[in-house]
Amino acid sequence: MGAPADSERVPRVDVHAHLMPTDLFDALPDGLEARRDEQRDEIALCVSAREGAVGRGAPPDLREPHLHRAKQAARGIDLSLLGPWIDMIAAPIDAPTQARLCRTVNRSLARATADDPHARFLAALPDLDGGAAADVLAEALELGAAGGMLSTNPEDGSLARADLDALWGAAERAGAPLVLHPGYFAPPPKLREFFMVNLVGNPFETTLAVGSLLGAEVPERFGDLRLVLVHGGGFFPYQYARMDHGFRNWPALRGRSGRPPSEHLRWFRYDTVLFDDAPTRYLLDLVGDDRVLAGSDCPFAMTDHRPFAEPERLGLDAAGRRRVLGGNAVALFGLDVSAAVTP
Repeated sequence: MGAPADSERVPRVDVHAHLMPTDLFDALPDGLEARRDEQRDEIALCVSAREGAVGRGAPPDLREPHLHRAKQAARGIDLSLLGPWIDMIAAPIDAPTQARLCRTVNRSLARATADDPHARFLAALPDLDGGAAADVLAEALELGAAGGMLSTNPEDGSLARADLDALWGAAERAGAPLVLHPGYFAPPPKLREFFMVNLVGNPFETTLAVGSLLGAEVPERFGDLRLVLVHGGGFFPYQYARMDHGFRNWPALRGRSGRPPSEHLRWFRYDTVLFDDAPTRYLLDLVGDDRVLAGSDCPFAMTDHRPFAEPERLGLDAAGRRRVLGGNAVALFGLDVSAAVTP
């Protein structure tokens, strides 16, 4: 379904999409090997440090920019922010290999988006070493990245780790927004059944990331850092009062100098990948339409294009719809959409 020809048409930006271009699989760092499944036309990573474990495979529409763009164009999306597939960024278990993988992915994403007015990329960032993540972000911004994408659930510890202060500081100084996105190379056994790794695991990991950031007082220490939470912020917008109560009353948390979680609801930004109107409108009412950005999670099966296909379902006036559909993203990421938008 294309976009309607009305005044709301300009611009439409998808802040939550993914691409892992095929050429990156020919330049993998030592310790990672591309495994091609010719029958399914997928490419997966084999990790020697994980005893040769093989992750999920990337299908053609996750690898080929023209296939990805065709999907987005059919839905009336002018510009996609293309981030890495976090499941693959999580494949390495040592920091140097992960940093090399991220650099390979970012060079590939830069090539894929360089001459495309309908795409910008979000840098793949390593989560095992905060100092390396800061360096990789700086390099990616030089390559044209609009910001970065970081896992909510590092293999080692949480986003409260002290070494990640280097990344928060670098992103804040550069004015580079970071999209926080969950992902597993090897899901925990209890999440493997019934697709719970995605249906419950993803929003849980985002909520845990928020709690870790608040516990470490990241919003107080890096006030101008700009973070986007995918999948509507996980469970945080719906469980913030529980966090408030715990931060006030749990003995180990009483001595914090930071503000309660509820006062940080508007410090974060949120996408719209919530799959129904009621939770989306609740989020909009809670944090305001200036803190919500349309996203889809294209090209996965768990994609949600409602705001682009039927913007009236947001329950907003025309100005609010324009903000959510693209205006907020343009302002946050500093995007030039003039070449992407057609009358």
